[in-house]
This record gives sequence, C-alpha cells and structure tokens, in this order.
Amino acid sequence: MKLLIGIPTINRADLLNAALEKYHECYPNLDILVVDNGVNQNIDTRNPKLRVFAQTSNLGVSASWNLILRTAFSEGFSHALILNDDIELVIAEKDLLGHIAKYADNTFLVQLGTWCSFVVPKKVYDEVGPFDEQFFPAYFEDNDYAIRIKLNPNVQIAWEGGLCPTLYRNSMTIQKDNTLNQNFMNNRQKFIAKWGGEPGRETFSTPYGR
Repeated sequence: MKLLIGIPTINRADLLNAALEKYHECYPNLDILVVDNGVNQNIDTRNPKLRVFAQTSNLGVSASWNLILRTAFSEGFSHALILNDDIELVIAEKDLLGHIAKYADNTFLVQLGTWCSFVVPKKVYDEVGPFDEQFFPAYFEDNDYAIRIKLNPNVQIAWEGGLCPTLYRNSMTIQKDNTLNQNFMNNRQKFIAKWGGEPGRETFSTPYGR
C-alpha cells in the first residue's frame, strides 16, 4: 500500500499549520498534498514531503478532492487519505497504515461521523468515479458519493474508528466565512433532483431516475 494524505484548505491556515507540524512528526514517510483555495495563505512548507497546489480561486470541496485523487493515482499511490484542515489525526504512522490495511482495496473507509477523515482506494475511485462538482462550493458531495458507493456492487463502505480525529473542530471554515455556506439549499435541491429524495430517503437507483 502506498498512501498520500490530501488536505483542502481555504481560510484556516492557522489550524492547518498546527496540524501539519504534528503530521511532519508522526507521518515522516508519507507524502502530503495541500490544495490551497485561499489567497496569500501563509502555509508552512518546511516539511520536504509536503506539496501545496495554490489556486487562484476556490475550486470547491468536490473539485479539491478530485484534484487530490487524480494526482495521487496518476503518481502511483494506491490510497488517498483526505482530511479536513480543521481537524488533527495524530497517531503512529504504522497504526494508521494498519487501520487501512485491514480492508480490501475495494473498500471506502470513513471515520465514525462526518466525512472529515476518509480513505479512497484507487479501486474505489476507478469504479465510482470522481466526486460530483455540481455540488459547489460544499455540502451534499459526500452524500452523493455515499449513495453511488451503495449502488455499486463492486465496492463497499466501512466505518473505521481508527480514522477518528484526535482533535475535532466542526465547520471552522464556515465559522470564519459563512458565505461559503450560501449554496446549501441549492445543493440540497440538486441532490433531491439527482436521487429522488433527501439523503437517506433516495428513491432513484440511477442519477435523475434515468
């Protein structure tokens, strides 16, 4: 298994830098890719295993995740661990890899709760495809991916407690800039139109019932 850690960020470089300092210590052999959707963020790049993909505008959550996944799998990584910038997952590197290695390569792993920490194997990405970028800038992209996994007989989803953050902060990006949440209701309607109901109440077995 070859793992890449990917972290999108837009306005919480303060929290991200604190996490990156710890990741430098606990994950010395793992590559880290940050997608910086902010402007002139002062991201700490002293870790030689860290790369920052700076954007000129906000890609949104789905496109940021897709950029991480495309990069990871085009470079030969077998798995990508995607983390929020406002959490910390500080465990021993061998334990992190051990949690992931317990599962078959067709299993999408997510922590017990929100999708602030999850693992996408290449086999899952190849089967399910990229995240739907119509859900912009954030919200319901995770619900969409979850139902797509559920409907695909070749992949599965597992809830892995070992991916739970050791420090959890909720929606700190939105807290700093609540305009990033302005499309919530529009994205909700997009999800309903695509799947025939709210998350957990979907009625379509194919997008838009086609």
